Amino acid sequence: MKRFLSLLLAAALAAALLIAPAAASTPPWVQVDGQGTASQTITLRGLSGSFDSAQITLTLDKAPSGFQFAQALSDGDAHTAFTISGSSITLYATSRNQINQGDALQLGTLTAAGSFKVLSASGVKLLDLEAGSTRELTYAAVGVGGPSAALPFTDVKEKDWFYDEVAYVHTNQLMNGVGGGLFSPGGTTTRGMIVTILWRMEGEPVVNYLMPFTDVPASWYTEAVRWASSEKIVNGYTDKTFRPNAPITREQMATILYNYASYKGYDVSGRANLSAQFPDAGKVSGYAAAPLAWANHAKLINGVADEGSTFLQPQGSATRAQVAAILMRFQQSIAS
Repeated sequence: MKRFLSLLLAAALAAALLIAPAAASTPPWVQVDGQGTASQTITLRGLSGSFDSAQITLTLDKAPSGFQFAQALSDGDAHTAFTISGSSITLYATSRNQINQGDALQLGTLTAAGSFKVLSASGVKLLDLEAGSTRELTYAAVGVGGPSAALPFTDVKEKDWFYDEVAYVHTNQLMNGVGGGLFSPGGTTTRGMIVTILWRMEGEPVVNYLMPFTDVPASWYTEAVRWASSEKIVNGYTDKTFRPNAPITREQMATILYNYASYKGYDVSGRANLSAQFPDAGKVSGYAAAPLAWANHAKLINGVADEGSTFLQPQGSATRAQVAAILMRFQQSIAS
């Protein structure tokens, strides 16, 4: 029944997207009463206007175990449900009448077998279903615990193409800032950083594996590289180095994600015809041909427009904004 209801709610939300959505306004935020205990009430605050359907994904500090979700909506026509994927739980609510009271929508109470924490909130969709029209608001990420902006970075503005992507990786604790209130969207991302991000996504596993690389000292990325090497996610160079501080290239990024997706058992069979799309497809290294064809097919890595053409730039560096976009696409389309 829960699965049927969640699918029904998701379908209603998706169907409404066929009607032109409204532009996103000031983001709402999530209030968590009982944070850190085994029973927590989730409320979406800072709403403006009335809404009839809502969807939100919460990322927890551990995979949910023994979860129950008791709805708080008192309207007899209101319904709530949830779905679980890894350490994330998506809550759905819908009603024939508006489901929020003023600026607040109390979704319900989550009860687990043990204590847990809500780390971040993303994928917020709000629908106001009026006769003959639909108002739809979406937010890639919202704050948890207060009305403060989800992004603390002064160099990332709402008008930037990468705003939602940076908000996603920040609130899901995939990428941090570089200090001084900056994200540095145009900065480079190193090989050690990418491996560490994937390691965090796996819950920071510790493996008993002999480090195969000669240039990986005791550092913040050491265990991440050790784990990634043990799972054949990274192979390093022929001189037995890993070069953790080297900027990662676009084809290296594709290859590491391809290996990680294979490790997770995701479908990596799709391939794009790179030579038919990109004038520089012939510059792709042999080891990266299949991974890049898959990454482009999966819409993780697209071309870069330059002088009237679109180039793949396989050896070009992946900026932090580009990495944020790739990671969000991967999480939402491949890992979901």
